[in-house]
Amino acid sequence: MKHIRADKSNLSDIVTVAAGHPFRGKIEPIEGAETAVVQMRDTSPSGMDWTSCVRTEVAGRREPDWLRPGDILFPARGNVSLAVLINESIGSLQAVAAPHFFLLRVSRSDVLPAYMAWWLNQEPAQRHLEQQAQSSTLVRNIARPVLEDTPVILPPLPRQRQIVELANAMQREEDLLRRLRQTNQQIMTGLARDLLAG
Repeated sequence: MKHIRADKSNLSDIVTVAAGHPFRGKIEPIEGAETAVVQMRDTSPSGMDWTSCVRTEVAGRREPDWLRPGDILFPARGNVSLAVLINESIGSLQAVAAPHFFLLRVSRSDVLPAYMAWWLNQEPAQRHLEQQAQSSTLVRNIARPVLEDTPVILPPLPRQRQIVELANAMQREEDLLRRLRQTNQQIMTGLARDLLAG
């Protein structure tokens, strides 16, 4: 395989990092509210589950950082720190990130947000965060300067696209396998119940 030129940068050279929306206290669901709030439980490696987001009113004097396609959410605390890309599935939904997320926005035209999210979930970036995180006995916290100092390797755009396409194909395969395992389990459960029923 031929060697591809790649630049090394810090995350802060490529993205702006902001805190999630500063809710005071518990996020209360409000019937009929328009704004969705993304919390940890609404995200997974395969993306966002918009249907599970709490709907509430967003108060405050300044306009919130509304989420948009290309934004990356990164958890500031927790033992699994995986970046999640906000993609086109957000549609016209008005959504904000909960306070325990960092909101990352790519600030360079030669960087794909999907590549950036992929890189943050790979071993070199994860190892940096693991080594630098402040750990209490239960939960690790990632400080903003630590996240901003994460080393990033940036290949040219066409190579970034190839990597993202490969990662997406592998994720689809993973999702299919998971569904297949669930179906197989249901078949086996049904078989056992049939035997039990005689």
